[in-house]
Amino acid sequence: MPAPGAAPGQPITGYGPPPPSYPPRTGRTGLIVVGVLGLAVVLGLGVVIGVVVGDTDSGSAAAPAPSSTSASSSAAAATMTSRREPAPGIYSMSRITNACDLVDPAPLHRWSSTPREAPVHQEFPPNNSDGGNLYCAIRYTSPSTVPDDATVDEAGIGLQAQITGADAAPAYDRWKQTDTAATGSGRASGEVTGIGGPGYWHTATTDTGNGMTYVVGVQDSNVSVRVEVAVLRAKGEAPVNRDELAAIAENQARRALDGLKKS
Repeated sequence: MPAPGAAPGQPITGYGPPPPSYPPRTGRTGLIVVGVLGLAVVLGLGVVIGVVVGDTDSGSAAAPAPSSTSASSSAAAATMTSRREPAPGIYSMSRITNACDLVDPAPLHRWSSTPREAPVHQEFPPNNSDGGNLYCAIRYTSPSTVPDDATVDEAGIGLQAQITGADAAPAYDRWKQTDTAATGSGRASGEVTGIGGPGYWHTATTDTGNGMTYVVGVQDSNVSVRVEVAVLRAKGEAPVNRDELAAIAENQARRALDGLKKS
């Protein structure tokens, strides 16, 4: 249910309205909440269904060097400032050219299987805050199975992964704080074990049980991974089963960790 003071179907305070699908590639001004699945309004959950993506750092070059400094030295200083080495660990996104290669959307086809649009993905190289950042979002639709109901059902999945920066806390810490902050009817959170290191889950459900999002966040070595699965059914259809969404989200988190391991 929406938070007190929030209109039905509107984002809860602290998340903000759903922004465009792609994060801007300008200066690093903080975190961007990206509504990659775009189901927030239709589900009426009062949360933005999306992933938290760190924006890129294209505006943090080093300050101009004194005139006595050579051009090559100045360029080297700028490179060192904007491209620090990531924290040491067993994961890297250097081999990933398409974040959606880490995602298997086939389990969603049990609910909806017609692509709503082409998969959305972006891959950001290391910068002065992290060792690389990527995300993927895939959405499907299908007609309602309820007779004479024109409702369009939806199912979607979002993946976010971030390599920890050398001097930064894992993105996992921020994600967990944001995801589990919302409480109340239809919401629940808990711990996840057996996937990398520390992990959490969070779910939000409509009153009728016909719409649900399930989030799993995990952190292992030098990477944080967040998976979100969302399913919307027309009223009158079978309610969404939380265990089914949990299994999909957990398996996708494992798949992402395997795909990001250094060879």
